[in-house]
Amino acid sequence: MNEKKERIFTGKNRMFHILVCDDEVPTCSFIEQAILKYGKKKKLEIETECCYTAKGLLQYIKENRDLDILFLDIELPDKNGAEVGRIIRDELKIESVQIVFISSQEKYAMRLFQVRPFDFLIKPLSNENIIQIFEKYRKLYENDHKFFEYTLGRHDEKTLLSEIMYFKCDYRKILMVTNEKKVSYYGSMKSLHKSLQVPEFWSVHNSYIVNIRYVKQFKESEIIMTDNTVIPISQAYKSIVKKKTMELSLNEDVI
Repeated sequence: MNEKKERIFTGKNRMFHILVCDDEVPTCSFIEQAILKYGKKKKLEIETECCYTAKGLLQYIKENRDLDILFLDIELPDKNGAEVGRIIRDELKIESVQIVFISSQEKYAMRLFQVRPFDFLIKPLSNENIIQIFEKYRKLYENDHKFFEYTLGRHDEKTLLSEIMYFKCDYRKILMVTNEKKVSYYGSMKSLHKSLQVPEFWSVHNSYIVNIRYVKQFKESEIIMTDNTVIPISQAYKSIVKKKTMELSLNEDVI
């Protein structure tokens, strides 16, 4: 059988959708104007919305799940922002939106790691810090809109890399698990380990490659995914995974 190798290619850009949630109207306006002004300068299509309560935010996000970035105040009057983040991740099952927490205190940073935040903004805010976060997201967006192409039967298929949770060796096939479906196609796991050179995808076992954006918890010998799938870390990869995990926890650019 002639197997066609997988490949990665970039898709087209689209409009950026940004939501700001803070009970202080001036803070919402400051972030919104900073981004819109920058977008106009760079000729980017950006759509922004503001809300001022956790209740309003959750209602909005249930109806508008295509958000790119959520700037979320931790000290909301009706519900703690950390709890809102947990609801978004664990109850609404939304992983695609990148959450940037806003606070006047740095102490929250480590407590929020399990919500998988994209970044933190500490008040008082500055235009420079807001734009830095937006630019960091743009770089991530470019990678998110790369497609993974593979052959299924006689046809070439493609899936957004950002939607793939993990790959698993399934005898002579590769099982690709996304947040919506499972696809099994003929391929070589050995080849995939070599060809899938994307920072978010970690080889943790000869039979597994995981997207760390869907990892809920790292343990010594296993990984818990956001859908509660348990994936083993083999002895050969333990030291590599441990090193990468330590670098991830120390890195400001949390994925």
